[in-house]
This record gives sequence, C-alpha cells and structure tokens, in this order.
Amino acid sequence: MIIGIDVRALMHGRTSGVENYIRSLLKALFEIDSENQYVLFYNSRKECQNFLPPFDGRRVKVARYRYPNKLLHLLWRFFKYPKIDKIILRKIGKQLDVLFVPDPRPSPVSKSVKKVTTFHDLVFERYPQHFSWKSRLWFAVLNPREEVRSSTHLIAVSEFTKRELQELYCVEENKITVIPEAVPGKLKPEKDIFLLKTIREKYALPENFFLTFSTLEPRKNLESVSKAYGIFQKKSPLETYRLVLAGRRDPLIFGKVFIDDHPDILLPGFIDEADKAGLYTLASGMIFVSTYEGFGLPVLEAMAAGTLVTAAKVASIPEITGDLADYFDPLSVDSIADALQRTVTLSERDRQARIAQGIAHARQFSWERCQQQTVEAFARLLSS
Repeated sequence: MIIGIDVRALMHGRTSGVENYIRSLLKALFEIDSENQYVLFYNSRKECQNFLPPFDGRRVKVARYRYPNKLLHLLWRFFKYPKIDKIILRKIGKQLDVLFVPDPRPSPVSKSVKKVTTFHDLVFERYPQHFSWKSRLWFAVLNPREEVRSSTHLIAVSEFTKRELQELYCVEENKITVIPEAVPGKLKPEKDIFLLKTIREKYALPENFFLTFSTLEPRKNLESVSKAYGIFQKKSPLETYRLVLAGRRDPLIFGKVFIDDHPDILLPGFIDEADKAGLYTLASGMIFVSTYEGFGLPVLEAMAAGTLVTAAKVASIPEITGDLADYFDPLSVDSIADALQRTVTLSERDRQARIAQGIAHARQFSWERCQQQTVEAFARLLSS
C-alpha cells in the first residue's frame, strides 16, 4: 500500500495528547512496518521538516505544498479543491491508496482514495463554551461532520469516543474501529536518585504532593480540585501534602481557568517530556478530575510510572484504568476531598500492590499494537 499521512497537526510544535499520538504512531509505523510505503503531507511556505520523527527515505517520502494556509483551508472547506492525493501525485509521482488523517481537519481526496480519520474526542461539540472564540471559529471552518461524512472509515481512540461519534454524528458502528493509544516512549518508574533530586529542584517540588497533570483548561475541572484540596487541608490539618497543577496554559485555544490563590497550590507550568517519569515518580498520587476525556492519557502515564491514580469516574477514564483507580464524583468537591484523604491513609502494602498492578496494566497498551491495528484497518478497506 501507498499510505499518505497528513502531518499538519505536528507543525505547531505542541506536546499535547494529539501530537504525542501522531509522533508515537509515526515512529512505530516507520520502525515496524517494512511492507508499505508512506508519504507525509504538509503545507508550509517554508521548509520545516524538523517536526517529523526520523525515517528511512527509501520507504518514506515527504510532500510539501506551499499554498497560503488560510486560503487553502477556505478552498478545501467550500470547494473540496485541490485534492491532496493529486497534489502528492504531482509533487512526487506517488498514487495514494489511503490517506490517513490522524487529527480531523479539511482534507479532500479523490473518490479512488480511501480516507481514514482518527477522532480523539468530541469535546468541541459537548462543551464549546470551554474554548476561545478563535478555536470555535476554527471548528466552524473544520466542520467535523463533513470530515466524518467524507471519510471512508474512522478510528476512535476509545469505546467512549466511538459512542460519542455514534450519538452526536449518527455514525454507523461498522464505520468505526477502536484503536487505543499508549504512553509515549518507554515510561516507567524513575529510579535515578540524582535525577529525581534534579527534577525536584528544577520545578520547586515539595516533599509530599498530589499531582494533576494536564493542560490548564476549563474541562480539566481544576477549580474543583483546588477547592477540594482546601477541604482536605481543613479536615486533615496535620497532613503536609501540597497540590501541584502541572501543565501549560494556552489562552489562544481554551477559555480561562480560575484557580484559588492558595500558597500550597503550585503551578510549575510546562513539563519537559524527559522529566515526566520523574515527576510522576515523585508524586504521592495522581488526582485526575477532568470531566471529559476521549482517552485520558495522563492516567495511563501515571500508572506506567508507578504512581497511584485517583480519578473521576466519567467518560473514557474507567475504560482506560479498569478497576485499578480510586474513583470519585468530579462534580462533588467533597467526593474529591475524600479521595485525597484515602490516598494518604492507604496502607503501604495496598499502595505497593496497586502500583504493581498499574504498571502491569499500562503495559497492555502499546504503540506496536496500535500501529499493527491501524495498518490492518487500512488493508481491510482496500480488500473490501
């Protein structure tokens, strides 16, 4: 097969769940799949391939288009022209069998080409008020319903996202394949004492702390966890745990988040990818209060790094963590506060048992399996 992959989502240089999904899947495809050829498509006036993972130039080609982005999006949105497969054919002489769009965006192709689009969540449909006006405008241009309609097949990263596609867009079940993500890289408990000390100093981390790791956006429910932490402190004045809300803000994409000004709530900001394992390892527990997740990668990362997980029992979270997380109601600050208390009172024996089970559970999710199922989905379309 000759498989085109739309890599425009990587050009912004972000490290959110979607970008991690694309980079990790590309890496696995390039390392494991020796049978198929790949063409990576992006649009830019400037040469900028540094956002791509390493690849073998004999099997992987790059097709760059140089059209002004805004004009190109309007042409695609309203005229479905020019077709991406035709651009690739003119640029490098390759006729695509499949175009894979790992994050939905306008991407017209000829009828002879199978288009497969991955949907990570439909939060923009459920909670449009959580996004900035610029993001809402982008979703209007994007028109996800059209991308669903024009795709031959859809990939959902969880059964929850599959149900969302069926409920909100009335997609037939046989048009969706569920292929879970995995943790980026080889995330595991960090045992290097010197490195842990360096990370603690780098981000000014206290000795004992609860960790919330996410982008700082409204659906992450951070206002509730900050209020719950205040209740926990009042009920347990002798406890010396602090709350660390790690992650980046992006007001250009998301609405504002209002977090209580509290001396024991720390916001270290963006965390370097190389420091993630250490951050999780240092944490006394991961508390994940998000009210909507298409996959919930941070809880799986925490488990892989040997961190206790306490999470909201909503959306995809129970599907990803199974019975290995301590659940709470994310809409009840008292329920969240009680979960914090259970974390600090857990016996060492039970703590170690849950940590070991979580590490084993996270290993069941792999990028090798993800790439295999993705390629199999492409092959089924061409053989049907």
